[in-house]
Amino acid sequence: DCTVTCGSSEFQCHRAVLAEASAVWRIALESSFREGSDAKLSIDDAEPGVVEAVLKYAYGCAFDFGDAIVALGLAHRFEMSSLVALCAQQMLEDVTAENVAEIASTLNVYLQHEEVAKV
Repeated sequence: DCTVTCGSSEFQCHRAVLAEASAVWRIALESSFREGSDAKLSIDDAEPGVVEAVLKYAYGCAFDFGDAIVALGLAHRFEMSSLVALCAQQMLEDVTAENVAEIASTLNVYLQHEEVAKV
């Protein structure tokens, strides 16, 4: 009963599922603003594959997207604490000599988030 768009991709979703997964989505979809009245959320600053992975996680699927760095930003923005924790943990598991600076920098940006601070 709602649509999430990302670029030219559209994902058919259910308001109740998204509202349960994210307080941000719940407020947007229950509001009298455009998102609520049109039942449409737009995420234009991420790749469709990342958005799809976050939506699948909202539906209870295992998080299997390899680029946790990008997904962490979405999880943080949409207040999905369990996904924030999962992304932070995955980033630590994926540290290599080549990506340690990028991972450390990204985690530092979100350090104020309780779940990131735990890792």
